[in-house]
Amino acid sequence: MPARRSLPSLKAWTNEGWVEITHPDKLIYSEDHITKQEFVDYYVRIAQTMLPYLKNRPLSMKRYVDGVDGKGFFQKEAGTYFPDWIDRVTVKKEGGVVHHVVVNNSATLVYLANQLVVEFHIWLSKMKKLDYPDRLIFDLDPSSYENVSEDKTGKKFGQVRKAALTLKKLLEELDLTPFVMATGSRGLHVVCPLKQDASFDTVHEFAHDIAKIMVEYDPEHLTLEMRKDKREGKIFVDYLRNSITATSICPYSTRPLPGASVATPLEWSEVSKKTLKPNQFTIHNIFKRLAQKGDVWKDINKHAGSVAKARKRLETLKKELE
Repeated sequence: MPARRSLPSLKAWTNEGWVEITHPDKLIYSEDHITKQEFVDYYVRIAQTMLPYLKNRPLSMKRYVDGVDGKGFFQKEAGTYFPDWIDRVTVKKEGGVVHHVVVNNSATLVYLANQLVVEFHIWLSKMKKLDYPDRLIFDLDPSSYENVSEDKTGKKFGQVRKAALTLKKLLEELDLTPFVMATGSRGLHVVCPLKQDASFDTVHEFAHDIAKIMVEYDPEHLTLEMRKDKREGKIFVDYLRNSITATSICPYSTRPLPGASVATPLEWSEVSKKTLKPNQFTIHNIFKRLAQKGDVWKDINKHAGSVAKARKRLETLKKELE
């Protein structure tokens, strides 16, 4: 039987026109038999839902050029071979600058998918005001196990769900509006939209204070210990992402994990369910979810809160607790 001929390229249609897809039959998720064509097709379909979370934000790309079984690498600098029609933003760094890609249209998103960007990591601020974040984020990371499949009983993730619900109540006490997302990996992200009335330094300090309160409330299960080998099986309340140049996984980004899981915005009612898993949504079932619920974060920007006001409320709460 003759060997199957590899297709050199195809084209994918986007709102901005055709984008070439090279080696479309290449296996990207070999365990799940997902080809590059299927992978790119996901981004063609998800583009209009995902773009609002990418627009005007510097991007860090995690690429897997040999598929997710290979070793991935982070790329911040836009490739010199990237087309001129892809938007970029120049960010100063020590000793030079970085020209970050900015995904402002579906053609750029699909082009990057063809470059095997499997994870899209976004800044917490936008191009016009890079020093002032419009997101506050906490990553509840059960890093004492490397894969959610190892949490057979769901006990560890149950503690993550409990921590997220506690954090929600605390943030609401501070007149902020928290949103929650299954990361597609091990944990949950709790995110508050901000009015950009505070610098990264101020937001970072504020986030640290919130994290300390969380750990004081439940020291048996939560920790601020950065080193995994010293966490003693506890959940890391990661506030460190609230720093300039730090990033977080973009809603609806794929992850390089079995099943081709997807970072998925949730309703808070879902976090109360014992059946929830952080990686249960994939490129195969996410569109059924969107058909049923829509994008549950679509109005997130309408709920932007003030860190300055939240800080004052926090100081009042501290006095009340003394």
